[in-house]
Amino acid sequence: MKDYALFYDYHTTDDVLMIVKDILTKPDKIIKNGDVVSLYKNDELIGINIFNISNVLKIKSKGLIVLPMKEMVDVINNILKNANAETLEYKKESGFVIGKVLTCEEHPDSDHMHVLTVDIKNEILDIVCGAPNVKVGQKVVVATLGTFMFDGKKILPSELRGIKSNGMLCSPRELHLEGAPQIRGILVLDDNSQIGEDFFKIQ
Repeated sequence: MKDYALFYDYHTTDDVLMIVKDILTKPDKIIKNGDVVSLYKNDELIGINIFNISNVLKIKSKGLIVLPMKEMVDVINNILKNANAETLEYKKESGFVIGKVLTCEEHPDSDHMHVLTVDIKNEILDIVCGAPNVKVGQKVVVATLGTFMFDGKKILPSELRGIKSNGMLCSPRELHLEGAPQIRGILVLDDNSQIGEDFFKIQ
């Protein structure tokens, strides 16, 4: 399995590791093999739940496991293989990339949103952003297309009041940073931050 995210939080979902491909779709078929439950929609795998995961793997994360270590994926894959379930590919990137705001214009059909172009090194993205503190020249954290957020949602191409948006600028709360302020606004990085770097690889 290539396009997935791992979620684990003992206090909210008990001792279950959730492997998510599509959190919004309701499954129409469930296949159980021991502690491994595979979820399907129209015969397409949309997720796998591994129950009693702490018997073989100690996980300290609470929620999204942004960049699971190779050793963790190896243990998970052994469980999946024994259950005849699809195994996981290793994740090399989190999807949260450092970018630079090149242009920032007012949205023609909104009194608070802005239309941006954002450089993430290998491409320039068009992004609609409602943060009140966004400005040209800022170094920011961009959730690129296909990235899973901490609430389980996946970043997909969207259209906000007629303007296409291909990514999202992230706030400290959306990145689950410790001590994140409970106010609106994107995280602004210092000028030494390198465009195109994976935000969670440099933490």
